[in-house]
Formats: sequence, C-alpha cells, structure tokens
Amino acid sequence: MELPIPNKLEKLWDLWDIRLSVLLSLLLQVFLVLFAPFRQRSRNCFLLMLIWSAYLIADWIAAVTIGLITKSQNDSRVKPKQNEDVLAFWASFLLLHLGGPDSITSFALEDNEFWLRHLFGLLLQVLGAGYSFFLTLPKNQLWIPTILVFVVGTIKYAERTFALYLASLDCFGSTTLPKPYPGPDYEEAVAIYSTTRSVEVPEQTEVTMAPNLGNYRDRKFAIHLQPNLESDPVELMGLAHFLFENFKGLIVGFLLSSKYRESSRDFFLQTKPEVSFRLIEYELSFMYQALHTKMDVVRTKAGLVFRLISLFFLVVAFMSFQFLVDKDKFKKFELILTYCLLTGAIVLDIFSGIKLIFSDLVLIAHKNWKKYIPDCFLQRRRSMLDKLKMMKFSSSDKIIEDLTSFIFEELENKSSNAKTLSEAMEKCSQRGDGALFGTASYIKLKWSISEFQYGESLLLWHLATELCYQATEKKSNPEKDDQKKESRSSRTICKILSDYMFYLLVMKPAMLAPVLGNWQIVFQDTFEEAERYLGKYSISSHAEACKRLINVKTKFRPAAVKGIRSKSVLFDACILAQQLQHLEEELEENQWVLMSKVWVELMCYGAINCRPIVHAQQPSKGGELLTFTWLLMNHLGLGLQFNEQDMHAGTRLVAVK
Repeated sequence: MELPIPNKLEKLWDLWDIRLSVLLSLLLQVFLVLFAPFRQRSRNCFLLMLIWSAYLIADWIAAVTIGLITKSQNDSRVKPKQNEDVLAFWASFLLLHLGGPDSITSFALEDNEFWLRHLFGLLLQVLGAGYSFFLTLPKNQLWIPTILVFVVGTIKYAERTFALYLASLDCFGSTTLPKPYPGPDYEEAVAIYSTTRSVEVPEQTEVTMAPNLGNYRDRKFAIHLQPNLESDPVELMGLAHFLFENFKGLIVGFLLSSKYRESSRDFFLQTKPEVSFRLIEYELSFMYQALHTKMDVVRTKAGLVFRLISLFFLVVAFMSFQFLVDKDKFKKFELILTYCLLTGAIVLDIFSGIKLIFSDLVLIAHKNWKKYIPDCFLQRRRSMLDKLKMMKFSSSDKIIEDLTSFIFEELENKSSNAKTLSEAMEKCSQRGDGALFGTASYIKLKWSISEFQYGESLLLWHLATELCYQATEKKSNPEKDDQKKESRSSRTICKILSDYMFYLLVMKPAMLAPVLGNWQIVFQDTFEEAERYLGKYSISSHAEACKRLINVKTKFRPAAVKGIRSKSVLFDACILAQQLQHLEEELEENQWVLMSKVWVELMCYGAINCRPIVHAQQPSKGGELLTFTWLLMNHLGLGLQFNEQDMHAGTRLVAVK
C-alpha cells in the first residue's frame, strides 16, 4: 500500500531533491576533510559517531544522487525540466566526492577488504556520470569543465580504490615479504656434495645472507643517530618509518627474522624511554596512514603527478566556467551551487596538498625541507599516552612521564635477561609471577596468580589494589623523604594501571579475549556477592565499602568454606589486600613498587597475547597503551613472532685449497 503524497510536495521534491543532495554531499566532504584526522587522536564517542555517520552517508548520497540525475534526464514527467547541462556537470563532482578526502579511505580495517566492491562501484559510477554527460551532447555548453571535473573525479575514485587494495590484509601482508630466494642450484649442490663425500677434500661451510635482509646495523640510522641522543623530529620519523616497514609483518601474523629482533633489541636497550615511546608513537601513526588514508598512493611520484594534474584541471574548469559559459540560462540557486562545488573542490584539493607537503613521509623523503618549516608543524602531535588524562586515569604530565619510564624500565630489564628467543618467550608467559619470583613475598602471594586464570587474576588484583589504595588515601604525607616519594609515585602508577586494565576488561574485552577465559562468570558472581554484602550492611559510599572489606576477618579462603561453584573473587581480593598491606611490616618490601611490577607484567601478558589485527585497529580509535606496550615489547625482542631459524640465510660447501 502506497502512502498518498500531496501533488505540491511531490513537485517540490522533484525540483529540489538533486540540489539538496548535491549540497549535502559537498558539506559531508568538507566535514570529513576537517574532522576525519581527529579520530586518530580522540576517544570522544560522539565525534567518532559523527565521523562514522558522515563516512557512510557520503558514499551513499553521492551514488544515489548520480542515479537521480540520470533518472531525471530520462523522465519526461519531471516538470519543470531542469538544466541538464548543469546536472551532468554536478554528476562529475559527485564522482569526485566518491573518491573521498585523503584523510579517510576506510573507517575500520574491515572496510579495506571490500576494495573489490569499490572497484565495481568505480566502474558503475563512472559509467553513470559518463552516461549523464552523453545525454546532453551535442548541445552541452559546459562540456569543457564537465570533462575536466569528470577526469579528476575518476582519478580521485581510483586513488581511493587503490588505497583500499593496498591496505587489505592480503596485499598489506604481501608487501612485507622479502624478494624470492630459491637458494643455490640443487643439482650443483648435489654434485659438490657428492664430490666431497667420495673424495676427502678439506671443506668448510660458508653461510650467505640474502641481500634483502633488514639488518639495522647496516643502515644509515645506526651511524647517524646516537641511541640516547634527543634527535630532531624528522630524524626520529625517518627511523620510525624504517622500523614500521620492517616490523609491519607483525600485523598479518608473519614470523620475523631473528636478525630483526637482535638489531632492534640492541638499539632500544640503549635509548631513553621518552625517545622509545616517541618512536612507537610515530610508528603507530604510519600504521594508521597506511591502513586508513590515501598516503601510500598520493606520496608516490605518480600520485604527486596526478595530484598536480587534478588541481590544474579543477582550476581550468573554474576558469572555463567563469569566462566561457553563458550564465543567463542558469537559475540563481544553480549558479550559486555550481560555484560552491567548483570553489569547494579547489580549496579542499589545495588544503589536502598542503597537508601532503607537511606530512611525515614527505618530510622524511625531503629532510632539507625542515629548515623552512616552523617547529609548530614538526611538534604538532600530542602524545597518544596523554589520552590517559582524557580517560580520567591521570591529570598530571609528571605522572604520565613516570608511568612510561617505569613501563620501559621494566621491559628493559626483561629484555636484558632474555638474550635468546626461548628466554624471551618465557618472559612473555609471565603474568605477575615473574615480578614476585625472587622476592620474600613470592611464597605468600603466588596463589593470587597461579591458582586463577588470567581474567580472574586481573579482577582479583584490581579489587585488591583499590582496597589498598583507599586504605592509604588519608595516610599520604607530602613531607616524607625520597623513599616515600617513590612509594607515592608507585602507588599512583599502580592505580592507573589497575584502572586501565579493568577498563579494557569491561569496555574492550576483545583486546584481552585470547587469555580471558570465563571472566564474565567471575565478574557477575563477584558483582552479585559485593552487592549482597554491601546491602547487608547498608553501605552506600565507596570509601566506606573499601574500609569495611579490607577489615573483613579472612582466616579461610572462600573456596574452602563456600565451595567452588561460585567464581566470585571478592573475598580472595580482601585476603590479598591484607597480605599486601603487611609486606613492609613483615618482609620489609615496598608494597606499591612490587604491586606496580605485577601490574606491568599483567599488562604485558595481555598485550603480547592480544591478536595483532586487534592492535592494528587501535590507532584509528585514538590509540591504546596496550598497543604501545605490544609494539615496544616486540622492538625489545619480547615477542612471539620471531623465527629462531634464519630463513634468509643460505649455506654452501666450499673446498679449501
């Protein structure tokens, strides 16, 4: 059953549907150009929702409007008849809009896998816009600007499709492969081997290294960049890009050469924490650009040539429309909208060109340009780790600096003691037990790690940390000595890491999914028990609840008196909190320093076991500390994706004269 539509409303829609759709398409392009880059640096859900909506609607509205234009040109019932020359001209702009801005080709990694659909869409929309133009021949007065914009639109749409193809996992993975190496000639090798077996000829084995093996010691940065030197941003960006090119195989699950591990590990063991995290930040930025923007397409020589051609064609189209076209036949709104489309296309293209000139990859390729670029452009990024402040975990720059330094120092110590891959894998398997091992508290506290799954242990330690933190909230004294200052810093770091890991557990469980186990059951049972206990004593405030729980008499473990059906860890956390409080009294160990080390291990265990593809999704969502940690661990040789056998090496027998 069709709803009756008033005749006047239907005529009004027939007259304005295309115009409003074209205007909306232009506004969406402006919005995406201005705001799409912010998703790399923002966690604001409202902003991300707006960008996502604009990204989806922009494609839909442009494609639908091209269809409306071709339909209106073939529909004799549309009265009054619109200017078909203008409609064909607008169709070319819609093709340009389908190409999208340089700053966003995909919203999620899954979008890249649909590059073939976009290729099919490219063919259909080019045919649609071309057909619309064909219908206006031979009397089209706008044929010159229409053809020029049509060519630019085709280029832009092809750029986007090619960028999606390059970012698809199959293609992205293939770019990380070394050059094919068939090895020595088999028959030759057999002949030499047979000769040496039949005749006693002194021989030696010679190992040959494939020329394409990435060896950091052979690269220029190892000569020009001192490990502990505060280098300039362009130098660091060049090094970060080199690291990205050699380690991007991690994203698609490739095993990297042990030579990569050794060289990267040696370098990062000599760098300062702030330099290391800055390198990781740049590297994640390159990952974002490769997976979600046109950067890998437009930065090439061919891409730059097409960019200049596009801008030139748009300017010529504007000039030809301004001086060669009789505008008396245009309605006022059509004229205004056409000028908006032309001006908008030129301005957005110039804006994108300026951003391209100041982009990281172009600055790396032309290092001399940094002399002419203001420092504000080179220092334009706010550290992704500063987003912890936005998440209400901390509001102090000093605390963030202490946090990153502490994480780096802990990983540095692990890396120093993990020279071989087997030792590194052992370090990666530690989830708190490594921090406890060798301390006087190991026997006392190991139950909290060994007797629980990772997700259970995470929740248990989070509750215990919160109880201890609230218990010492009123005891902190700023006038104490340096040891107390260290304890206060460790206490804050411990609180930040505890809250952060609990945030991931509840809000982003996909990042920890491979090792969480049945954490939902543990969480719901713990929640219900806490709710029942607090309701029993009519406790409503957070501080009062923590005070009450940490003073619970816990002579026996809950499993011993309640059975194992309930998976709640509430009173296990009370036991652990009480044991942690007595560390300094009984064992003379700093409670908060030890707890911070345990939390770093818990975070590292989650980071290294998170699927690489999930880590690759994070730069487009504002970044995650867990992803920083994962990449830093791999650069320090603490990864699970290194091949102990050097696949790039060949062996040949050489007779000794």
